[in-house]
Amino acid sequence: MGCAALDDASTEPTPSPTGGPPPGASQAPGPPLATATVEPQATVDPTDPQAVARGCFQKWQSFDARTDAGPVAGVERARDCLTPDFAAKLTGTAGPGGGVDGTDGGRDDPQADRAWQELRAAGTRSVVTVLAVTPVGAADTTTSGQVALLLNVRRETVSNDGQPEITVSTPAVTMLAGTDGTWRIAGADLANAAGDAPGR
Repeated sequence: MGCAALDDASTEPTPSPTGGPPPGASQAPGPPLATATVEPQATVDPTDPQAVARGCFQKWQSFDARTDAGPVAGVERARDCLTPDFAAKLTGTAGPGGGVDGTDGGRDDPQADRAWQELRAAGTRSVVTVLAVTPVGAADTTTSGQVALLLNVRRETVSNDGQPEITVSTPAVTMLAGTDGTWRIAGADLANAAGDAPGR
């Protein structure tokens, strides 16, 4: 879909899973991810890094160009579950070159704005579902206050003039624990994300 063209660089920090998904993680792409279902989360436990990763990624990466204000609307929705530094990088408020691709994250980027207007004209909306969350390398490092998680993600995108397009991917996120024991996304590696949200 068109929004992947906005930025194909990984965000930082970059957890780098090696050798594919850890044992027990579903391998994307494939029919199991495309057709799997997941129980909806009524509430997210902020002290559970996997629950936060699931809920926050869905909030951040889903978008509706018909009603969202712009390409960073998903970041604004998810700001409460992103670290301040990471949110600033994604929105371009970290200063010149503060965006995840060395730009301003889409806030004053003419190319991103044009792409967003094309998505809006097409009525494009995209719903992300995180189907599974697994520690990278099957290592549970939550006691250290930092953990890298591999997500199994399904994205369903539809525009006014087409059939829904379903993509699957396995992005990774880095989670950090605050002093109050709550977790936030501090970085993401979207290199294996098929069709990520505009503005990243």
